Amino acid sequence: MPATNFDSVVAATFVGNVTGNVTGNVTGDTQVIVTPMTVNGAIAVKTGIVHLDKAGVLAATLADPTDVTDDGKILTIIAKTANAHTVTIAGGLNGVGVSRDVGTYGGAIGDQFRVVAIGGKWWQYGGAVNVTFA
Repeated sequence: MPATNFDSVVAATFVGNVTGNVTGNVTGDTQVIVTPMTVNGAIAVKTGIVHLDKAGVLAATLADPTDVTDDGKILTIIAKTANAHTVTIAGGLNGVGVSRDVGTYGGAIGDQFRVVAIGGKWWQYGGAVNVTFA
């Protein structure tokens, strides 16, 4: 009988009882991990949702993901306060380096972008909302 394998994104988001069978069918809800960030510094998680929640402008950094180990992890970074927050991605968005390494938020609550880890770099995953990378 084949094994049931869950990637770390799914496995880390189960809350409560999970029922299923060895073929991987699962019933119930999953919950994405939400991490508040209230001070300048490094984003410590590589999956889930980070909400930027500082009264003033928050300057965050995002290290490159680990090649292979982090592949497929999805991270969304949302402004919870109306400020021109910045997120600097170490290897640049889509791995292009300093030409697209700093994302500047437009200053509205709900500004956001989403990335997925592939091959040791963060790649844009879906459209950004009022966040510009340069």
